[in-house]
Amino acid sequence: MDLKPGAVSKRARGFISDSWQSQANLSFFLALLVITGFLLPSMGFGKRDLRLYSDIVFSVMLISGVAIAWGQRKLFLLASFIASVALVVRWLALWKESRTLQLWGDSWTVAAILIIALILLVQVFRTGPVTHLRIQGAIAVYLLFGIGWAHAYHIAAILIPGSFNYAAGELTTVQDWAYYSYVTLTTLGYGDITPVRPVARNLAITEALTGQLYLAVMLARLVAMEVITWQEKAAQNSAQK
Repeated sequence: MDLKPGAVSKRARGFISDSWQSQANLSFFLALLVITGFLLPSMGFGKRDLRLYSDIVFSVMLISGVAIAWGQRKLFLLASFIASVALVVRWLALWKESRTLQLWGDSWTVAAILIIALILLVQVFRTGPVTHLRIQGAIAVYLLFGIGWAHAYHIAAILIPGSFNYAAGELTTVQDWAYYSYVTLTTLGYGDITPVRPVARNLAITEALTGQLYLAVMLARLVAMEVITWQEKAAQNSAQK
């Protein structure tokens, strides 16, 4: 059967769109997050200019996350707007050093991370059986929480100097804030970095609670979804007999 070039192009676009909107995008996003956010930095990538590297990684992650919402018009438009503003402000802050731009950059980054987390959760809680891809999406959201809280701590440190006490000196790099955030999110609490000001303490407490409650609620929700799927399959099998 001969296909016109236009038909082939349309089919290719449809295939890409269907593949990206499937649950496989959750696995891809998690892999992207782990490789660019954890694996490559540990191998020395971005060591010379960590801030530039973090902005590039954030841009790729944000674009990939927004693309997942392609099939949901309202959510896609909202995410596109927030992501666009966040990217513009972050790159402006990199180009021109400014306390105000840093604050706005961190604030819009937190908003962008929240909307990406929402997009992923919509995919995780879609109707259907619970698969390993959904679990990977839930893990990606958990990792995003750590990144979001890291920027929240940075905002607190800018607005209220001396909010944190670091035995090794000052918290200055993205890796420092991410380290403290994940240590708090997982409630490890090594004690090398401690919140001093009330705002910083409240943020740390809230993140620790968020980390634990998210795991408990997510596990309960996924188990409930799987039980419902089993019940529906059992009912269908009984009806066919």
